[in-house]
Amino acid sequence: MKKKLLSITLALATTCSFAQLSERENDATMIKLGARPQAGNMALTFGFNFGGLVDTNETGSASLFTGNFFAQGDFLTFKYFNSDDLAIRFAIRLSKHSSKIKGDVADSSVYNLTNFGGTFESKTNDREYVLVPGIEKHFSNSNIFDVYTGADLYLGFGREDSVDSRVRSNGDFNKYEDKTTNKIVGVGGIVGFNLFVAHLPVSIGLEYGLNLKWEIGCKTKVNVDDKVGNVSTSAEYYLDSDDPNSLKYKKLKKSKFDMDTNQDVRLVLNIYFKQ
Repeated sequence: MKKKLLSITLALATTCSFAQLSERENDATMIKLGARPQAGNMALTFGFNFGGLVDTNETGSASLFTGNFFAQGDFLTFKYFNSDDLAIRFAIRLSKHSSKIKGDVADSSVYNLTNFGGTFESKTNDREYVLVPGIEKHFSNSNIFDVYTGADLYLGFGREDSVDSRVRSNGDFNKYEDKTTNKIVGVGGIVGFNLFVAHLPVSIGLEYGLNLKWEIGCKTKVNVDDKVGNVSTSAEYYLDSDDPNSLKYKKLKKSKFDMDTNQDVRLVLNIYFKQ
């Protein structure tokens, strides 16, 4: 009898619970669409580049943008809205890698080595600085959909140099120096659109356009000095820095120009904030 009463009680409780759920009314809510930026607002911008599918280091590429989706070497990109429909864009990339070694070489007095002793020094430096100012003009006043056009100026400066020097205790020496300089100037014209995400200060969009790129330099200057006994030699020549099997040139002038549409097609995420 007790088991029957317990079963009836559980059944009634379950029925009441389902009845309450079936009669429940959700609270009325209103979702605001859009958080369109206004004058004085700023944005952190992240982009994934998938246009052209061409390596930016490949000859014949007009690509200027390598993406900035949290990978090493990506640009840091920002926006500032000077007015409700005009934004100033800015991207920067600063990179420098260097190493240095200097020491006294052991001679025959140490562990019966046959070295002549002396000194050895090696230095390498690799640096690149890129600035990309730009501007974009917005046309739509919608809080959901935003269309804009703009332009970017790309200014890149790079330099690589290395030194290897070996001076032996008997006066012989070998010294090798090389220096590579490179300058890149580019102009990119873009069109794009943004979709604002709910009432969050976030938008996601797409950009594409036309790129023009000039590269100046792209050559390596080499200096070599040697002395063995009473014979001293020295040489100065240039190499094509893009060709691993380059000829040795007495004089060398080199420049490159590339232009193409949709070299940089990128998915863009903007996160807006106030100063």
